[in-house]
Amino acid sequence: MIKVTEQLTGSIVMLNVNGKLSEAENYNLLSSKVVDLLSQGYILFILNLAEVTNADSTGIGELIVCLKRVKERGGEIKLAAPTQKVSSLIHMTNLDRIFEIHPSERSALNSFGH
Repeated sequence: MIKVTEQLTGSIVMLNVNGKLSEAENYNLLSSKVVDLLSQGYILFILNLAEVTNADSTGIGELIVCLKRVKERGGEIKLAAPTQKVSSLIHMTNLDRIFEIHPSERSALNSFGH
């Protein structure tokens, strides 16, 4: 099962994603969390993927849904520390062209000016 926890750093929401990003693992939990936070006024997000053990096309689609929702509100979403499996999938699907990807949480935070 996927688990998503949030951590606030100023106006930036760090979402720590743990588990499998896949259809079988309650894939819409992540986008539901993002939509909830958007409704609270947050528009800057970092998805920490360091603990994502695996992903499939549905899970990658979930990342795209999150990006779309955030962009609709004029916000930004960045990916941090993707595992090798997730990173390979992101590159294979050319999503590295639409997502800003950082090797660590700190790097992603710094990119927002923190």
